[in-house]
Amino acid sequence: MAEMMTQDAALQPDQPSAALPVPSLRHELAEAYRLHERRVLNPALWAVATYRFGAWSLRRHFRPWRWFTSKIYGFLFFWINLVTAIAIPRKAEIGPAFHLVHHGNVKIHPQARIGARCGMMHDVTLGLSPGREGAPTIGDDVFIGAGAKIVGPVEIGDGAMIAANSLVINHVPAGATAIGVPARAMPGSRGAPKRRSETTKEQQKVS
Repeated sequence: MAEMMTQDAALQPDQPSAALPVPSLRHELAEAYRLHERRVLNPALWAVATYRFGAWSLRRHFRPWRWFTSKIYGFLFFWINLVTAIAIPRKAEIGPAFHLVHHGNVKIHPQARIGARCGMMHDVTLGLSPGREGAPTIGDDVFIGAGAKIVGPVEIGDGAMIAANSLVINHVPAGATAIGVPARAMPGSRGAPKRRSETTKEQQKVS
């Protein structure tokens, strides 16, 4: 674990596209606080806030400042993983209004991509699959139930819902509900209910 923390801190930052504004860290933390019931002692809030801080630190262009904030992130990541079993590496791409509904044993691969306004329960894994290169890509407004495992280079369409304890190894269409081992889309399903984010164009500021 300590080796992983050290390696992550040494990573060079990804340069964000100038055409895509990035929300300020203050706004991201405020949104996470609101989504997680405004409870400072909520471990899910700690995990999401640590991820947001880590992603923010990768965008620092001043190398000494990036090095210093990366050390802080590495320390926080280690303890969050140790105490809550939640591992959300800062290299993962996660959109605004990400909500960990219940904390505990959430593992997200660094190559995973998650869209806006997604909700996730406990015991969820987004990871790799033997013999298949790539990590999951999750669309906007997706809800992932407790115990679900999504592995390999699969795509989960916008507004889809993954039922509890499902194993997803194939693509899931937008607006569908997938259930089972392996998971299959249920005919006539409506997917996840949409929820709005407070993120607006005016609030999106380049950090």
